[in-house]
Amino acid sequence: MTRKGALRLTIAVLLAVMTALVLYKVLVLGYTYANLIPKTSYAVELSMSFTGIGEDLFARTFLPVSDETQTIVDEFSSAPDLDFRREQTPLYVIGEWSRYNASGPYQILYSYTAQIQPARYELDPGLRIPDHYPKGFNQYLAATEVIQLEHPLIRELSARVRDPEHRARATLLGIYEYVSSLGGQPFKGTTDAVTAAKLGEASCNGKSRLFIALARNNGIPARLVGGLILPSGSKRPSHQWLEAYVAGRWVPFDGLNAHFAELPDNYLALYRGDEALFTHSPDIGFDYRFRIQRRIVPNDRLAGFLGGHAFNLYKALSSFRRVNISLNLLKFLLMIPFGVLVVVVARNVVGLSTFGTFLPALMAVAARETGLVAGIAGFLAILAVTAVARIPLNKLGVLHTPKLAILMVIAILTMLGLTVLADLVRVDALASVGAVTLFPIAILTITAERISLSLEEDGWKKTGLTMFWTLLVMSVAYLMMETVALQALILAFPELFLGVVALNLWIGNWTGLRLMELLRFRSLYSGGGKE
Repeated sequence: MTRKGALRLTIAVLLAVMTALVLYKVLVLGYTYANLIPKTSYAVELSMSFTGIGEDLFARTFLPVSDETQTIVDEFSSAPDLDFRREQTPLYVIGEWSRYNASGPYQILYSYTAQIQPARYELDPGLRIPDHYPKGFNQYLAATEVIQLEHPLIRELSARVRDPEHRARATLLGIYEYVSSLGGQPFKGTTDAVTAAKLGEASCNGKSRLFIALARNNGIPARLVGGLILPSGSKRPSHQWLEAYVAGRWVPFDGLNAHFAELPDNYLALYRGDEALFTHSPDIGFDYRFRIQRRIVPNDRLAGFLGGHAFNLYKALSSFRRVNISLNLLKFLLMIPFGVLVVVVARNVVGLSTFGTFLPALMAVAARETGLVAGIAGFLAILAVTAVARIPLNKLGVLHTPKLAILMVIAILTMLGLTVLADLVRVDALASVGAVTLFPIAILTITAERISLSLEEDGWKKTGLTMFWTLLVMSVAYLMMETVALQALILAFPELFLGVVALNLWIGNWTGLRLMELLRFRSLYSGGGKE
C-alpha cells in the first residue's frame, strides 16, 4: 500500500470509529443534547471598601437567596474587624457589617455561586383582571412618592393602554409596548414614574416605576425587583425590573431590555421592593465592585440519565472532580485542540502568515477570562513594551538567551503593571490581564523578539499585516473555543477528537494551492495573464 493510500485508510478508520460511537450513544443509549448540555453558573464576588472616622460605622446590602429560579451556593464572607449580622424578611435578606468607634480602612469580600434558570410564563389571553385581591396585596396596588397613581398624566396613560374588556394579558402587553417604546438611559439616580413619562426616556428604575404605576392604576399588583445582570468581568451598575401578579404568580417584565413575561438565565434577583442596593454611614468613602465569572457545571440530570452504564459521562466528570480537576479546567483543556485547528486551517489551507505557530490559539485561551477586546489590548501592550525594550539591549550587545530572560522579566512586570493600572483607573476588563496571560509568557517574549526582527528585515507594512492576521486568527479561535454548544458536544462526545485528528492528517498532506495563493495568482488561472 502506498503512503497516500495508508493515509486515506487511517483517516477513514478514524472517521468511521467516531461516527459509530456517536451513533451508538444517540440511537442506543439515547443521548440528547438537552440532557447533556452543561448548566451555566456565575461566581460572584462583591468587594466593598470604606474608611472609618472614629465613629460608629455600618454598611448594608441585600444578599441573594435561593428560590424557584435561582440557586445560591458556596457563600463566603471575609470582613476582618467588622461585626456581621444577617436579617431575613419575607421579601429579602439583608447583610450588615458594623463597627463601634471605627477608624481606618476596612475591606469586605462577599462571594457566592449562582445558578439561574430562565423564566418564561404563558399568560392566558382570556384571563380578566380581578376586582379584589387579598389584604396583603394592598401595598402592591398603592401609590408612593415615586409611583404617582393619581397624577393626571398617569391616569391618562393608564386609560390609553387599558384593554376594553379588562383582560390582564392585553393590558400588560399595552403597558409593556408603551414603556418599551420610550428611550433608554444609563442609571443616574432615582427617576419617578411621572418624570419618566414626561421625558419619554428613562433608565431601568424609571421605566420599571412607570410600568408599575400603569399596572397598579389598572388594578394589577406590581412590585420592583432589584438585582444584577450577570456578564463575565467586573462591574458596578445593578439593575431593576418588575413583577406583576397574574393568576396566582409573580410574573417578570423588563421594559428596558425587552422581556415580556420572561427573563433569561443571567438575571440575579437580590431584593423585592423599591429599595437602594446599598446603605451605609455617611462620609466614609464607600466604594464597591462586583466581579463576575461565568462558568459551566455538569448537568445534574446526567446522573440518572445513563444510570450505571459504562458510558455514563457524569461518572467521568465526577472522577475528574475527585482529583481536583474542575469542569472549567477540563473544558479549557478540551477546547485547546479546536483553537489549534483554527490556526492549522488558517496557515495551511487559507495561507495566512501569523507570528508563532500556535500563538493565536494560546492567546485566545488567555483571553477567555478578560474577553476578546481586553485580551487583544493587553497582548498588544505587552508586545509593544517588550519590543521597545529590546532596542537598548541590542545596543548594549547582550547575547540572545540572556536578552530573552531580561525581556521575560519586563513582560511579567508589564502584565502586573497593567493589572494595577486598570484597577486604579477602573478599566475593569483589563484588570485580570496579568493573571490570565502568565502561562504563554515565554512565547510572548520570543514573539516580541520576532516582531522586532521582522520590523528590521521586512518593514512596518509586512509586519503590520502579519500582526493583523495573527489577531484575526486569534479572534476566530476565541469565538470557536467560547461556543457553549461546542463545549457541550465535546463533553458528551469526546470521540469527536478522532475527527479533529483525521482533519489534521488531511490538512497535513495538503498539496493544493492555498486560498491566498489562489487570490494572488487569479489572473493566471482565469486566462487574464499575458503570454
